[in-house]
Amino acid sequence: MKAVTAAQMRHVEQRAADAGVSQDRLMENAGLAIANAVAEKLGNPWWKRVVVLVGPGNNGGDGLVAARHLAGMGARVECMVILPRKRPDAHRDMAVAAGVKVLEFADCGGPAGLLASLQQSDIIIDAVFGTGQNRLLGEPVIGALRAARHAGRPIVAVDLPTGVESDTGSFDPNGLPADVTLMLGLPKLGPVLRPVEARLGDVSVLDIGLPAGVDAGINVEWLTPKIAKSLLPGRPGNAHKGTFGRVLIIAGSRSYVGAALLATRAATRSGAGLVELATPQSVWRAAAGRIEEAIYLPLAEGPSGEIDPVRSAQQALRAANEASALLIGPGLGQGRPTSEFATAFLASKPESLPSVLDADALNILASGYRWWERVAGSAVLTPHPGEMGRLLGTTTALVQGDRLVAATTAAKKFNKIIVLKGAATVIASTDGDVRISPWVNSGLAKAGTGDVLAGLISGLLAQMPSDSFGAASLGVYIHGLAGDIVRRSRGESGMTAGDVAAALPDAFLALSADTVDAVVRTT
Repeated sequence: MKAVTAAQMRHVEQRAADAGVSQDRLMENAGLAIANAVAEKLGNPWWKRVVVLVGPGNNGGDGLVAARHLAGMGARVECMVILPRKRPDAHRDMAVAAGVKVLEFADCGGPAGLLASLQQSDIIIDAVFGTGQNRLLGEPVIGALRAARHAGRPIVAVDLPTGVESDTGSFDPNGLPADVTLMLGLPKLGPVLRPVEARLGDVSVLDIGLPAGVDAGINVEWLTPKIAKSLLPGRPGNAHKGTFGRVLIIAGSRSYVGAALLATRAATRSGAGLVELATPQSVWRAAAGRIEEAIYLPLAEGPSGEIDPVRSAQQALRAANEASALLIGPGLGQGRPTSEFATAFLASKPESLPSVLDADALNILASGYRWWERVAGSAVLTPHPGEMGRLLGTTTALVQGDRLVAATTAAKKFNKIIVLKGAATVIASTDGDVRISPWVNSGLAKAGTGDVLAGLISGLLAQMPSDSFGAASLGVYIHGLAGDIVRRSRGESGMTAGDVAAALPDAFLALSADTVDAVVRTT
């Protein structure tokens, strides 16, 4: 599902009009879809009291249409027009004819009068600005929204909460946070990239009847269950383990044994046929047998106990020749022998071997001059914002300031797939296409969850070696879904990376069985 700026959405609507679907038709479709969604939230709209805050533009028109349909369902609906609307106003007139009470905010006693009305309601619909807001809020809107915040009733936002800027996701402190946001037609780019700041609540994207193809040329997608399911590798019944590929994982050091184990455990749960963990001999002694399904390659160490760069590179290259996909980096360390090993190995690995470069592999590469020219072939880079800053030679703050630009810039510069981790993870391809994860979960902001993600992507890459962008996108989606499953059963504070790895089979099952919504609502 494409994610759009406000200008792109206007272009989409113009294309729809050119295809014979008018603005009025889209508004009618939107209003009915909003009414149905609100009715579902109410359980039974009959005799429930609904107050709609109406703005001067199309968002207010959507609210008036929704009010009319809710009145037709038996709800008692009142529309409060916060800013004057142009006359004549057919949507207002039809709402009044359907029994909707339409009042002017200026005539209702100000914020105090509105608050009294809102406190009598069962639900409040925010249809003030939506994507039409492009400036800071002023009076009388601020007073009306303050009353709505203080009313203590559920807030349903039409398209966007009033106060959210469509293209950046920034939230005006005088805005109205939503409990539910009903985006119309297509997701809006800014809030998709910054869902926490945008104060969206639970998000649904409503079908408003846009004709197929009107979003052509837009290169940013919001990852949906439908997109993710389309990326699942096939599982033919007559397959053998070689069918599903062999993953080589180079990971771990004395201080970070767990990173190697978490990545390996995730790879074994990805559907890959075989997973091999190549790890320094001292780590191998602690790790061997902890994951029964994996095979192990102890890498040679020198007299000091650190990895032997030459002998270990030779061992890893022999293993790489048998592999379908590679992961290197989790917990590997950045000491001089390790850096020499990783640099030599990556410069010599088979060009045809699709790879995932994570954690310490990224930090080692970031210190090398034009390193991307010496790492041949397809690769997925999985940096967190700090690692992204080091790779690009900038700061974490600048990366976080525009995550979309950071990811797309890196993908183009390095000619690698970029997975920029964080709330609403960004996956950027080398040809300009971008996918954005729908998952926001502070429980994933913990040590080890990145190792799980890297291991999962490498296992998927072994099964779909010609589609690194697809493997990265599916890995991000499944990882986020698994995290959401754990969050709903254990909470964000108590969940661990190991819990996320253990939930990967449930996430795959939910996606393949089309039960994602049911799982995340009931688990």
